[in-house]
Amino acid sequence: MTEQEIMDMQRRIDAGIQLAQQRLWTRACHDRQSLVVTKNGRVAEIMPEESEIPFVMSTQGDPLCRRKK
Repeated sequence: MTEQEIMDMQRRIDAGIQLAQQRLWTRACHDRQSLVVTKNGRVAEIMPEESEIPFVMSTQGDPLCRRKK
């Protein structure tokens, strides 16, 4: 695979993960269920509201994000 193909595949994977997070958030809002999340090494239970997802997927440890574009 070329570098461009790898980066395109990673973008599609990231988009799929974000879509799954959005669907989980929407379903939890609809069913009035809590979600357990971890951020900065801490685990927290949150009640989702009818707003946007308050967090974004971090790509900090992803080696593909460090590739030159």
